[in-house]
Amino acid sequence: MRLFEEILDEVEQLATRVPPATLAQLLERRAAALPAGAPGRAAWFGHAGERYEMIGDLANARSCYEQAVEDGGGAFVDPRADLANVLLDLGETRRAEQLIDDLRNDSSEADVGEFLHERVGEILELHGRHEEALRWFDAGLVHAQREEPGALDLGCLNGRYRVRRVLGRPLDRLDRLCEHSRREYAADPEDEQRLLDVAGGSASTSRHTVLFWPQDEYPAVLSRWPHLTATLGGDHAEHRCRVEQRLRELAEHHEQLAVGKGRLVEYLAFTRERGAVETDPSTRGMYAAHLTFLNRVTEWPPAPDQPCWCDSNLPYRRCCGAAAPGP
Repeated sequence: MRLFEEILDEVEQLATRVPPATLAQLLERRAAALPAGAPGRAAWFGHAGERYEMIGDLANARSCYEQAVEDGGGAFVDPRADLANVLLDLGETRRAEQLIDDLRNDSSEADVGEFLHERVGEILELHGRHEEALRWFDAGLVHAQREEPGALDLGCLNGRYRVRRVLGRPLDRLDRLCEHSRREYAADPEDEQRLLDVAGGSASTSRHTVLFWPQDEYPAVLSRWPHLTATLGGDHAEHRCRVEQRLRELAEHHEQLAVGKGRLVEYLAFTRERGAVETDPSTRGMYAAHLTFLNRVTEWPPAPDQPCWCDSNLPYRRCCGAAAPGP
């Protein structure tokens, strides 16, 4: 597991300075350079597949996941799950279902990673197969109890809650436990307060942060959530305008405003850790606040001749500062 964490850390660091398509190719070459069966080879192919998938290149994503499966080495999540997801996207339902059946059989007989049930459940949920997703989330909760009595898989608990709401099931004990854990998290600022203290901030600050997806992140964001174009903007230029417009609207009520630059991989990890719904506007707001606590924000507005907050390298007055407010 330590090796996989180190690989993930390296991938996330590369993602901050390498364009998405280039990063996918780099990770694929990194994997291919290792001998078959070498520790980490399957994980590198898996990350390459994920990056191809994020930019909408399903053919190369499939190829990388296939090579990860063929390699047979370990990874955070069995690569058969990610391969099944791409196959469902490509309409190859029969093979995807076979992979999921194989995973189900293996999970009942062998030790599986802690994220497998959650990942397969999310895949089935994403493709509208809610009854099947519910069975995987339930199985994940049972697996966690079997591995450690009293343990609770929060990812599966939240997934279970989501699909049961879609299916119209009445609230049960686990649903109420999920609601309680969400309220408890929302009311307990302990982690954020600690980060705030480290950053030297003030708990009484009235700063409001608006989430902004940088240009190199935006294609992957739209690829993952194409239905949010109406909210975020159909392209990055429109996204910048919408963020600027929102900041101007908020300026009427907030003295301190800032822009938080999002990273998709970090955001997805943030939602998983908290059991939050990744497409929920409140989750994006919570992530923006998290960036504030980490002191990873840009104060708004910049001075007219200072670099624009959107990283265009243009003065603010000639970039977003020149944008006319929208309707």
